[in-house]
Amino acid sequence: MKKTNLAYFGGEKAITYNSPHWKWPPFSGTKIKKIEKYYKEGEKKNKSGYPLVVEEFERNFAKYLNMKYSLSTNSGTSSLHAAFFAINLKKGDEVIVPAMTFHATASPIISYNAVPIICDCESDTGNIDPEDIIKKISPKTKAIVITHLCGHPCEMEKIIKIKEEKNLYLIEDCSHAHGSKYNGNKVGTFGDVACFSLDNNKLLAAGEGGILVTNSKLFFERALINSDFSERIKSQIELEDNKKFNETGLGFKHRIHPVSAIIANYELEQIDYYINKRNEVLNYFSKKIEKIPGISPPITRKNNHRGAFFGYRPFFNSKDLKNISIDSFMKILRAEGMEVRQSGNLPLHLLPLFSDPESGPKFTGQDEKYYKKYLQGDLPKSEIFYNSTISIPTFTFEEKKLIDQYISAFEKVCFFLSKNEVKI
Repeated sequence: MKKTNLAYFGGEKAITYNSPHWKWPPFSGTKIKKIEKYYKEGEKKNKSGYPLVVEEFERNFAKYLNMKYSLSTNSGTSSLHAAFFAINLKKGDEVIVPAMTFHATASPIISYNAVPIICDCESDTGNIDPEDIIKKISPKTKAIVITHLCGHPCEMEKIIKIKEEKNLYLIEDCSHAHGSKYNGNKVGTFGDVACFSLDNNKLLAAGEGGILVTNSKLFFERALINSDFSERIKSQIELEDNKKFNETGLGFKHRIHPVSAIIANYELEQIDYYINKRNEVLNYFSKKIEKIPGISPPITRKNNHRGAFFGYRPFFNSKDLKNISIDSFMKILRAEGMEVRQSGNLPLHLLPLFSDPESGPKFTGQDEKYYKKYLQGDLPKSEIFYNSTISIPTFTFEEKKLIDQYISAFEKVCFFLSKNEVKI
């Protein structure tokens, strides 16, 4: 191996900043004052019996998306759980889910003894592949759930066509995609129900929380029954079939914490500023790494806008770097001071909860006859996407010098590896 100044072999680091390199959400004195005011004045409730600060956030979020109904919850997962109940998911029903997503997109399906049917993804966006959706539809298919991965909208025109032709429900998981747009329309407005995460890594960061939106009164009421009980249900349930559960709901308590609602409502006021700033910074980053061998920026298709741009995941091309493994590549980048990891969790079909009939059904109580076994290689495009992408911080307000050091680290490492074979 030729003489090198790579930090892994004793050279100086390209990145000199101490960790963490990305801090989110941004600090705000105004936000802290709003929380202090809540605690000093005590909780104020509306005529429906739930906190005014929660009502205000739900109203503002529905207005942001131009949707009729919104329901806040304690997590994005709880919102998805409520969404599946809203569409009346039953034992044995099948729901088509994307392989590339956080497991909570699909895991609530199991709680209804229904069956997640895992679908392959597009090799360039990581989003659910409409062509594979068609292949996975059966007489038992009741719904499709999609994730707008890393803020990139799914191919909604094709997916809506499938939904309508096959008379299926559509649930959008928009946890990565606050403010993302497909052909000028915000994601979360295409499906029967849409769900957003508000945890502290998301663009709309509330510490923890989730929110569901829909234009259907029936879906809203069923989601509410799944998530709350007593006063709020009594005041908001209008459909006769649902009123019998006024006192108890389904017994769950998935409400958002009022402080999380205060934070989320404040952050919602900043959302367009955050989106513009994040896209400005990450588009700069993308342009700078376009001509570096072995690494290429995430794509954004024409007529799409990434909005939140949750997670920056460039593509890694081993062939351009003397066939070095992705693990070795990341070790060398970390030695340069870079915060880098492989992108997200494994594709769903490779996780034991979904792939192993010997453990999944026995652990969850699901009927094994509804369980589908998956093997490595079953969803090849998803596996390729996972094994060829890495994840670095979603830079937004960080110093330009730090961002330029990341770019320099990629240049330093990739240009060397493109000319020299390295064994680690």
